Amino acid sequence: MPTARELIQRQLDLEDDSRALGSARYRANRPLPWRTETASTEEEAELPPGRQLLKLTIEPLSAALWEWCERIRNGGAGRRPGGFKLLGMVSPKEAAYLISRVAVNAAANRLTATATSFQIANALIDHVEMLNLKSANKAGYKGLVEKQKKGAKRRSAIRDIMDKEGAKTDFSEADKLQAGMRALELLCASTDLFVLDTMKIGRGETFVLRPTEACATWLERQHARCEILEPIHMPMVVRPRRWRTPFWGGYLTKRPGMRLVKQWSGPYHSELRYVDMPEVYAAVNAVQEVPWVINTRVLEVMREVWDGGGCLGKLPRRDDLPMPAKPDDIETNDLARAAWKREAARVHGRNQQAMSKRLAFSQRLWIADKFKDEEAIYFPHELDFRGRIYPIPIGGPHPQGDDSAKALIKFAKGMPLGDAGAWWLAVHIANLFGVDKVEFQERLDWVFANTPAILDSADDPLDGQRFWTKADSPYCALAACFEWAGFIREGADFVSHIPVALDGSNSGLQHFSAMLRDPVGARAVNLLPVDKPQDVYSEVKDRAQAVADTTPFFTHKRRNSAGEEESVEMENPWQGGKITRGLAKRPTMTYCYSATRFGMQDMVLSTLKEMDKEAQEEGQPPHLGGYDNYASANWLSFVLWDAIADTVAAASGAMAWLREAAKIAAKAGQPIWWTTPVGLPVLQAYRKVTGERLNVHFNGQRIQLQIAKDSEALDTNGQTNGIAPNFVHSNDAAHLKATVNACVRKGITDLAVIHDSFGTHAANAATLSHTLRATFVEQYTPNVLARFRDELAAQLPPEVAELLPELPPMGDLDLNLLLEAEYMFA
Repeated sequence: MPTARELIQRQLDLEDDSRALGSARYRANRPLPWRTETASTEEEAELPPGRQLLKLTIEPLSAALWEWCERIRNGGAGRRPGGFKLLGMVSPKEAAYLISRVAVNAAANRLTATATSFQIANALIDHVEMLNLKSANKAGYKGLVEKQKKGAKRRSAIRDIMDKEGAKTDFSEADKLQAGMRALELLCASTDLFVLDTMKIGRGETFVLRPTEACATWLERQHARCEILEPIHMPMVVRPRRWRTPFWGGYLTKRPGMRLVKQWSGPYHSELRYVDMPEVYAAVNAVQEVPWVINTRVLEVMREVWDGGGCLGKLPRRDDLPMPAKPDDIETNDLARAAWKREAARVHGRNQQAMSKRLAFSQRLWIADKFKDEEAIYFPHELDFRGRIYPIPIGGPHPQGDDSAKALIKFAKGMPLGDAGAWWLAVHIANLFGVDKVEFQERLDWVFANTPAILDSADDPLDGQRFWTKADSPYCALAACFEWAGFIREGADFVSHIPVALDGSNSGLQHFSAMLRDPVGARAVNLLPVDKPQDVYSEVKDRAQAVADTTPFFTHKRRNSAGEEESVEMENPWQGGKITRGLAKRPTMTYCYSATRFGMQDMVLSTLKEMDKEAQEEGQPPHLGGYDNYASANWLSFVLWDAIADTVAAASGAMAWLREAAKIAAKAGQPIWWTTPVGLPVLQAYRKVTGERLNVHFNGQRIQLQIAKDSEALDTNGQTNGIAPNFVHSNDAAHLKATVNACVRKGITDLAVIHDSFGTHAANAATLSHTLRATFVEQYTPNVLARFRDELAAQLPPEVAELLPELPPMGDLDLNLLLEAEYMFA
């Protein structure tokens, strides 16, 4: 067993490795999160320093281009200089972006000035032709843009399209060279960031574009900074450094940008330094000091599935889907060719999506293998600006990951189940299989009825019946099957290691209902003692279905072939039970987080697409039988919006009050500060982004970007739309911290937390369940919304504070009833 000194040295070595791996990844120029879909892997302009350099060049270069073109147009030269014909066809801002993007990449690769000039000219020509195509054939333009998103066409293919549509623009090679060279001259003169320098080639010389010495030094420093800021974080093998100040905790080695709270505002951190918040520090430290180990039994199964090329248990596909075979008559049969192209594009899109999942899962397995023999691993944590707690290392297994990430770890310390623990383990298993909308006894009965299949999964996961793969969370279910087999074998003395999770019933609505003492909302989200758990999603679904069943037809608007808007009556396809719980779930879940009616339409449409895809794979017709999904989703979004508002009317009132208060503060130029129930200050200050929006085309793809400028003015819409979700998130984060601290005081130190989901040993689950409810009651016994109003009023000038609306009315809910609400977290 290694000594404490040896473990510390190993941890320091691991932190060196994480930085080295991050630097290597950055230098290798692999696709990273900041990349856009239009970027190639060789583009310097798409790495963070290159992007910053682009911002520095666009303004001065666009001004120089405008001045030069205006001088020529107004007869400022005896004859029109070469290059004007092309440079004058593109707006200065758009031309500046394209010239700068090509130039940054060319300078990084030491291209000759001639080659760079031709690249600039071609980029400008491509942009002009895309605009011509948009003007000549708008539908064709949209189709090309969509196709380019899925996979770039060859330049020759795009040129053929332009020629066919009459959008092609011809320039001689001399015109291209003159335009490109003039662009480079203006770039060098206006920015002082680049120079045209000579370089020997054989016996002669040629010009190359290179960054000035100051620019090259700046770029090198920025790249070095990016390497440091992009480590591949890994779990720790020693207990994380305790957070005692807002500026250093978690990993042993201090790193740039290390903060307890991820908040961009400098004044916020200056204030936070002097805030006394022992409950916040205690909770974060308790969560990150939980010792974990790799669940090697799950890892072995997962590794065998992955190495065998399978995707059992919802793992990503190891290999790409095969492209469809080309029909024999593809050259002569237009319909067959079009059908093949559609199917090939669909397969290509799915393969592209699978690639990122495949890479992420490979990294997860690599980290699990690396740490599988450790006696304990730890996950340092930090907070977002609302106070929500997150693990820092998320590339491998971790407590807040998806099914496979959570299943790969378990508590390092075990506890005997006991009879009560076995009861909670059974509830946990039923929940994982989706049997979670029924009372506890039914869940237990289901587990005992399926115990033979559960034991088969534990004894022979891959060659048996594979019952575990039918669960909503297959690998977490497999981990639980192993534990249930241990209980059947050893009884109550079996030592359990997995977290048993207790999840809230729609956290946002729970918090608003308690905050406003709303008995109606409280019942819908299980804050009251009931014999059977309530399901707010099903309640909303039923309300919406009742409206659909009494509405045989509805009217929707569409554009006819002439482009004119017309109203069309449509038979209602939602009648007869077509509105499912799944269709209502996402809109209801996001309602408290400022979801809009338009957003709900997108959610319904997205869910419909998923349902139709599954139906197609099973050889079944579409869910709505071929009716217009878009028009149907549009109608249902209005109905769901009203159904949710009727179900949780008090929450709607609180959200409206928060939005109005935020709007008043924003108009007064006042950011909003508030203090959560555990003492964490929260700052909401969304600033306006000013500047010009550009639409440019590069390599046949449309790029929409904002040339942003710093602004101190508050974004009223951002402040208004953000306050309800941010306020409720800050309150659920406060409840989590209060619960963690209360559990620690009761001796429960092994905890797995994900915002509104709490896990611990099965033997401690009953204590955790009661603690969750007690801390919830304690948090909302004071009037939290009134405290928020008082804090906000104190920040505003008196004449503005008087404009704050009256608080929404409080209901008559007795919060003490929550103490008996056993399905509140279940």
